[in-house]
Amino acid sequence: MESEAAKQASETARSAVTQTRMSARHLASVLSRTAEALEQSATLAEEHALRREQAGRQEAAAHERRAASRAHQAAARARAQAEEWLKLIEERET
Repeated sequence: MESEAAKQASETARSAVTQTRMSARHLASVLSRTAEALEQSATLAEEHALRREQAGRQEAAAHERRAASRAHQAAARARAQAEEWLKLIEERET
């Protein structure tokens, strides 16, 4: 028969695990939304680059293309981190 203290410790541990999983899911969601926002930013930067090129402003266009590239890279990192958190959750649940 389990003591009251052991039951309470067990319940506290289950609660902590549940809270951790919820937090990990929330973090994965935030990272996914961040990736989407970064991709939108990259698309806007690419559009700006095209307009700058059409206006004959090659240096400004190159600057925008570098910004787009950095945004794409950051989006990929955010997406990878979101997937990593979701994978960790799945591994722990099985």
